Amino acid sequence: MEPAGKHAMTEQSAATDQTDKYRAPALERGLDVVELLSIRDEPMSKKEIADALGRSVNELFRMLVVLERRNYIALEKGTGKYRLTLKMFELSNKHPPIERLLSAGRPELAELAELTQQSCHIAVYHDGAMLIVAKQDSPYKMGFSIRQAARIDVHGSGSGLAMLAFKTPEQRRAILAATTATPEQAQSALSQMDTIRRQGFFFGASPQVSGITNISYPVFNSQSEVEAVLTMPFLTLNSDSLHHQVVSFEDSRNAVARSAANLMAAIGGRLPDTPSET
Repeated sequence: MEPAGKHAMTEQSAATDQTDKYRAPALERGLDVVELLSIRDEPMSKKEIADALGRSVNELFRMLVVLERRNYIALEKGTGKYRLTLKMFELSNKHPPIERLLSAGRPELAELAELTQQSCHIAVYHDGAMLIVAKQDSPYKMGFSIRQAARIDVHGSGSGLAMLAFKTPEQRRAILAATTATPEQAQSALSQMDTIRRQGFFFGASPQVSGITNISYPVFNSQSEVEAVLTMPFLTLNSDSLHHQVVSFEDSRNAVARSAANLMAAIGGRLPDTPSET
């Protein structure tokens, strides 16, 4: 009789063999360099890069030369250190769905921020988090701002919850499993799905910043799937102390709804016929 676990071990070994068979060490080293520089605020020398990746300078020398020649990284004059260029950003923006979204999104965000005096941003789901792909700061002298290309939690953000609500139960579980959410955090997120789906949008207090109420509207594509989420981190302002009219929360929410509808129209999107089942 075949020993227990032998079949599973055989499958695992086969998977490992298959992975090893298609390894491309040089490519992997190059990608390691790009990914490392993308998370560092300051340029890095050859030795700093090698040390951070646990490799020798000789192992990385050719990778650095090729990446510089292809304009993925640049060598700063005077410091001898490498920094990431904007080539990756440019390439990502050429991807048709993102290109259409950003083309329509930039003027829409600017108009929304001007109308409400609040900041706003567009996020898409990517690799276990919501990625900020476009943003507009408030034109007023004070406001809340989020960094372009910032990654925010799916389970702890209006953008993430608005996206999750229009996924199938299986998709939600898979997405949350790929995040840093604890079982308790995942369950808390899932408990809000019915309400968000029924409303068609999310609003609620920011779990990260006191005084901020997130207003998040999904933007659907032509297949009625969530392409992105438009969010306004609504900052409560005191009109008495500011001595001027402040746009109300409800008026701001309606403005976000209109902008989300405009974005959806711009990319040929349509609302889902029926909400997904819980």
